[in-house]
Amino acid sequence: MSSKPENKSIELTTDYANHSINMKFSDNLTDDRERGYILSAAFFSFCAAQGLNKQAVIEMASSHYDQFTGDNGSSLFKR
Repeated sequence: MSSKPENKSIELTTDYANHSINMKFSDNLTDDRERGYILSAAFFSFCAAQGLNKQAVIEMASSHYDQFTGDNGSSLFKR
C-alpha cells in the first residue's frame, strides 16, 4: 500500500513599503516545477472564481508581466 504524499504550503505576504510580494515555502516544497504548478493552479482558480474569461487572463498577463520580472528594482517579487 502506498503512503500519501506530505502536505505542502506556500505563504504569501505583502510588503507595501518595499513594493513586494513575499513567498515562504514549506521545507518540503523544494521542487521549482511543483512550486510553479501550485502557484499557477491558485492563480487560475482565482481567475475562474472572479469570472474572468481566457481572453481577460491573457490580457492581464500581457499587461502586467513586466511588473513581476523587472530587473530595475521595480519587480513586485524580490529575488
